Amino acid sequence: MEINVRKLWIQIRKRPLVWDTITITGWSTVGKGAGFLVPFFIAAWFGVSVETDAFFFVYGLILFLAGILASAAENVIVPYIAEIRSENEDVGIFVGSTLIISGLGSIVLSILIVLICIPILTFITKFSPASLSLIYRLIIETLPLILFLIWTSVLAGTLNAYKKFLISAISPGIRAVICLGITFFFKDRLGVHAIVLGYVLGEIIRFMFLAGMIYQRKIFKFRFHLQISHKLLEFLRVSSYQIIGMVAVGFNPVVDRIMSSWLGEGSVSALYYADRLYMIPVTFMTSGLIVALLSHWSGRFYNSGIVRLRQDVKKALKTVVLIALSITVILITFNRFLVNFSLSRGAFDRVRLPEVSLVWLCYLLGFVPCVWGQIYVKGLLVLRNTKVLMKCAFYMNLLNILFNLILMKYFKNAGIAFATSLVSVFSLVYLARNFYKVAKNMEE
Repeated sequence: MEINVRKLWIQIRKRPLVWDTITITGWSTVGKGAGFLVPFFIAAWFGVSVETDAFFFVYGLILFLAGILASAAENVIVPYIAEIRSENEDVGIFVGSTLIISGLGSIVLSILIVLICIPILTFITKFSPASLSLIYRLIIETLPLILFLIWTSVLAGTLNAYKKFLISAISPGIRAVICLGITFFFKDRLGVHAIVLGYVLGEIIRFMFLAGMIYQRKIFKFRFHLQISHKLLEFLRVSSYQIIGMVAVGFNPVVDRIMSSWLGEGSVSALYYADRLYMIPVTFMTSGLIVALLSHWSGRFYNSGIVRLRQDVKKALKTVVLIALSITVILITFNRFLVNFSLSRGAFDRVRLPEVSLVWLCYLLGFVPCVWGQIYVKGLLVLRNTKVLMKCAFYMNLLNILFNLILMKYFKNAGIAFATSLVSVFSLVYLARNFYKVAKNMEE
């Protein structure tokens, strides 16, 4: 038995992709797992109320707006860093220029939120005047999160390109610990404003940690001066397609919360808690295997071409679908137990537990196509074909609104969640079709 285990260990260590996937999944579970604890502590400390509705609405809005830039930067930057390293160019100049430009972009975005987004909330939501006043204040307090979310994503993506997965994987845990600590100590004095303070300070410390690790380990030297190179312009162009696409697809959670606000007090919070439960398995799958795939596939593509990429995608699909199906069956089987275990304590109203359980179940129906679709997303990112991702996002956005309007009429929050699952199925079909179409054209 000991010999067999040792042989398995040796075989795993001989396969960099497998080893990186296992280690990233493990450390990401620790790092991001701590972050997923935050909503459940909020549930215990604050329950379901007008204040939590306001906070979750604002946090979803800011996370959407910052996330479209942050996620695009973290993913799109990986192939470029891989290419820069293969050509022995200065990574520090590229990263420094990216940080400057993204910083300026975050400032512009913050100004637009104040000038445009805040005034229109009066017309597109049904919050009370008191709730809207609280929402406006929370938005102003949360704006610094945009800048540091983008900056940490740039550094995390760069570290992933260097295959320094451990550093970026554990960093979200730092933010979560800081957020929980500050919220706990100031919740009685500041209320939901303590949560905002915790998230902002947590992200600042996370950025300092990533920058400090890069400096300490001498991965590269930061050069903070703006140098507009051909590669940087191409990166911005490719990123812009990804950003536009993510504006559309990332708008879906915001649309869901807006429509959920039509269903009455506490509905936004109930939907958010179910969404957080759903994002735990999604993050478990995407933070390990998916992150490793983008880094490894980028290097292999530059060395072996499109044929190798097609083979890599095929292998990944077989592995992912089996794991995702198993996770789906387990979570559906223990759905009620897990919801009760996670939320039935503190200030949370237990009357809401069946609703959260049903909404989470509807989200889980789209888990397999959601994760499977991410394989094709990474393949298209390696090919730098973000136009396909942009078009897919627009279609997803339109379908999500349509399905929400139809299904929420009969099933309320559960209908909103089921609409998300249906959109995931469409996305998978569209991405698969276009990936093989692009790959075929490149082979010819």
